[in-house]
Amino acid sequence: MQHTMSLGRTVQLILLYILVGIVAGLGAIIFQQLLSLMNIYLMEGIVGYTDIEIVSGLRRFSLAWNRPELRPWLLPLLAGAGGLATGLIVYRFAPEAAGHGTDEVIESYHKGDGEVRLRVSVVKTIASAITIGSGGSGGKEGPIAQIGAGFGSFICTRIPTYRRYRREIMLAGMAAGIAAIFRAPLAGAIFAAEILHADMEYNGRVLVPAVLASAVSYGVYALYFGFQAVFVVPEFSYQFSLLHLLPFTLVGVLSALAAFLFVRSFYGIRDLFAAVKLPPWLKPALGGVLTGLIALQFPEALGEGSFHLKRIIEGDFVLRGLLLLLVMKTLTTSFSIGSGGSGGVFGPSLFIGAVLGGIFGTVYTMLLPATGIPVIVFVLLGMVAFFAGAANAPFSTVIIVSEMTRTFSLMVPFLWVSMFGYLFSQNWNIYENQVRLRGNILDLE
Repeated sequence: MQHTMSLGRTVQLILLYILVGIVAGLGAIIFQQLLSLMNIYLMEGIVGYTDIEIVSGLRRFSLAWNRPELRPWLLPLLAGAGGLATGLIVYRFAPEAAGHGTDEVIESYHKGDGEVRLRVSVVKTIASAITIGSGGSGGKEGPIAQIGAGFGSFICTRIPTYRRYRREIMLAGMAAGIAAIFRAPLAGAIFAAEILHADMEYNGRVLVPAVLASAVSYGVYALYFGFQAVFVVPEFSYQFSLLHLLPFTLVGVLSALAAFLFVRSFYGIRDLFAAVKLPPWLKPALGGVLTGLIALQFPEALGEGSFHLKRIIEGDFVLRGLLLLLVMKTLTTSFSIGSGGSGGVFGPSLFIGAVLGGIFGTVYTMLLPATGIPVIVFVLLGMVAFFAGAANAPFSTVIIVSEMTRTFSLMVPFLWVSMFGYLFSQNWNIYENQVRLRGNILDLE
């Protein structure tokens, strides 16, 4: 009898995880389409700026009027207006939707018993689309994490029978959202389990629901947008060698240093905005104006960065100016999100890591062309190492970049640089609510 009841509860929970996956996949579709609409009608339709990422699915959108000539002087005004709209919406309806989102989900797991208001998901969807779509520098993982987590939490709050599973189902929603929008079902599940603790303490009660919900959400999202890779990597020839571990180690260590500077800059600027004597709803407007002013000279530092990241992956970049672009992207992300705007940090982190890898790879191949390591390998390694260090999440980062680029042949180099990015970044983290390490992961008792 007890076995029958246990089996029945298992089936009920599996069906619940499937439902969470379906809703998270639909939420990811809505958010991606809303973001594309904002990019089309704001960046392209008002500014005349076309270097933006438009993700088209079954429903394709186009500008309803003739695109104007490029008017870059509108960038600070548009980003500022987007910040103002974001501030008004967020601080009126759901202040928890400010910031980069994933950290708020982690906090809810550790301190809030997995409770996330459904209103936060709705506000986060709208506010993040406005912030990023008007030129603010932010990523999609934070918004979609809160969107999926909010729905999972809502179900368990409304149905008392499932309330004791609320934390796990909330994380299943977060995993499902990330799995969908980045077309990375395994990475979404691993990320939800790994991001909670800096010491990579995995919880099976988190991982199993996350895998089931992620698989479903990925399928739902891909039915609409397609099953292709997020980033198409040009064909390249590479044969791994033990001798390559030396330059790869340097990439990992340099990425850890860059992650440290990024985290310190992000939270330093956030604290500066917190000290500014302005109403909270007005501060994102100031952050937007500052972002737009930087974009007058560095338009690549705008938005999520996917359009320019694709160019870097395709090898369409010049070495001159890349180092300064690292600084500018760090500043625009800090201004846009640290001021109280809404968006994630994963997209900007991939961009910064790719730029760092591009710089290192270009210099390395100029000095040692006979080693046979293509620059694209260093670009991808930079993406992995930087976010592995910034988020203290090495394994999920390896998997998500592999799934997004379909470069599974680079698994060994990815693992190597992720470990060095992580090992030299253990004392700082872009996610403040992640349980920190006390000591060194290599010396824990």
